[in-house]
Amino acid sequence: MSDYPNGFGSENEALDTAFRIIDEAKPPKARERGRLVVCAASELAPGQKRVVTDPETDASIGVFNINGEFFALKNVCPHYGAPLCQGSVHGTHRPSPVFTYRPDLQDRVLRCPWHGWEFDIVTGKALYDAKSRVATYACEVDSSGDLAVLL
Repeated sequence: MSDYPNGFGSENEALDTAFRIIDEAKPPKARERGRLVVCAASELAPGQKRVVTDPETDASIGVFNINGEFFALKNVCPHYGAPLCQGSVHGTHRPSPVFTYRPDLQDRVLRCPWHGWEFDIVTGKALYDAKSRVATYACEVDSSGDLAVLL
């Protein structure tokens, strides 16, 4: 049964599926090999991002501040290996009746700069496919105020 008045939205199963995936997704548990200190947490204001490189693995990681919470993603798009975290961050809209807009996932959607594939920064899940995801890492702010990515 559709959540949309007048039956709008339910006719587009792809959109319904994409939003269901995001709604149900949870970040995977992080592998804890170590900590990569990014910066003082106060240096990364809400809406900002910073890309860092793990010196042990040479992996590039994007760290995002979304409304005061920190999230980290691998800086590689699974499509063609683009530097994903150089893409734009924005929101999206849920399916709705004509001339009605239902904004959602504000400041959580990362769009690949090469081909426009979109990912939820919080969960790493793709908005277009149930199986695609980009690797995520847990973040923490330690007692000294440093922001670290847990690897």
